[in-house]
Amino acid sequence: MNFRTACIAGVLAAAGLASPAQAEPSILEAIAKGRPVIDLRGRYEMVQDAGKTVDANALTLRARLGYETGTWNGLSVQADFDQIWSNDAYNSTRNGRTLYPVVADPAMTALNRLQLTYVSDFDTKLVIGRQRLLIGNQRFVGNSGWRQHEQTFDSISAVNTSVPGLALTYAYLYRINRVYGPDSPVPAATAPIGQANYFKSDSHVIDGVYTGVPGLRLEGYSFLLDFNAPGYATLPAQAAATARLSTATYGGRGDYTRVFDNVTGKISGEYARQTNYRNNPLSFGLDYFLGEGSLTWQGLTGLVGYESLGGNGVVGFATPLATLHAFNGWADLFLTTPTNGLKDLYFKLGYVMPADFVMTKSLKLNATYHDFKTDNLSRGVGGEWDLQAELTVDTNLSFMAKYANYAGSGATIGGFADKSVFWLQTAYNY
Repeated sequence: MNFRTACIAGVLAAAGLASPAQAEPSILEAIAKGRPVIDLRGRYEMVQDAGKTVDANALTLRARLGYETGTWNGLSVQADFDQIWSNDAYNSTRNGRTLYPVVADPAMTALNRLQLTYVSDFDTKLVIGRQRLLIGNQRFVGNSGWRQHEQTFDSISAVNTSVPGLALTYAYLYRINRVYGPDSPVPAATAPIGQANYFKSDSHVIDGVYTGVPGLRLEGYSFLLDFNAPGYATLPAQAAATARLSTATYGGRGDYTRVFDNVTGKISGEYARQTNYRNNPLSFGLDYFLGEGSLTWQGLTGLVGYESLGGNGVVGFATPLATLHAFNGWADLFLTTPTNGLKDLYFKLGYVMPADFVMTKSLKLNATYHDFKTDNLSRGVGGEWDLQAELTVDTNLSFMAKYANYAGSGATIGGFADKSVFWLQTAYNY
């Protein structure tokens, strides 16, 4: 069955127009062979910010529930929603508690994903609807999965693997549904564009990854992002600020891994060039650089890395669709690249306890230090320590403690206020 025939058959079956003798048993069987989506996560997040008068003490509980059917003629459906409960001792960006530091986990009931997937006979997977997109290491396109309500995309995406060792991805993005949920704040001249609940989009994501050579991974990408007004903006200033996020980014990355006896070494390098695109009123060209090297021995890993996001004093290198919490420190001071850009020199040390640690699956420990400077003029903007311990009990249950401490008050120019964040979390996935 070709794709067109399969789509027509699926629509007819869903509408009840196909022959019951032909369609109903196979569809029922596909539904019966599906799996429930059960993703529970409870978290305590305490934020001390020198720029705020009170500390945030956020208690949030996320229940992500849904169902994914089995396949019928290559077609399957997945739907899930998020139910998030919380207290009010923090600024959720929706509750008006502006004296508190921001913890971007509003209470909500919201659709998370609703997608139709078709897997063809010619090594192509097509997904239509509200979906999760994870491109590469999520430095440019990801789901911001650390937050209780993830970022999703109203999109059509296709992944082709017909060439051995090569995966090609294309996605058209119609709308970006952000972590702040569907409820909009009261429009105001000072309403932060970064906290819009969604962005209208006419954007294209193109990514290719080659792994046909042992130990080598090569990736090339193009991100053509065109954003219109954000979900709540009606003021010209808000629309203009959103237009500044419209960019064209072209780049590539290489990773090489080699094992020497009991030691595994890895080096990574990446470069991207970003320019204004479509309705962006500015004219600029900014560079992105990354270099990393690591060694792993008996569960112990040491890594040194350097990342540079360009800035010209007016605008910084933009990554509005990234999983931002994973980069430039967990205190989330640099979710938006400063207009003078950002240089991040970081050192990581991690240890994974052997399997069956104290009758559990694993224990992971890691520590990271970041030294931040501007790209333009190379001025210091603070430093940060990040610490984490994660205990995985089994394939379903895990516990985590995590801490971030940013010191910016001693920075020579442009440093943020000192900030520390502490998390306790438990998660259950089925």
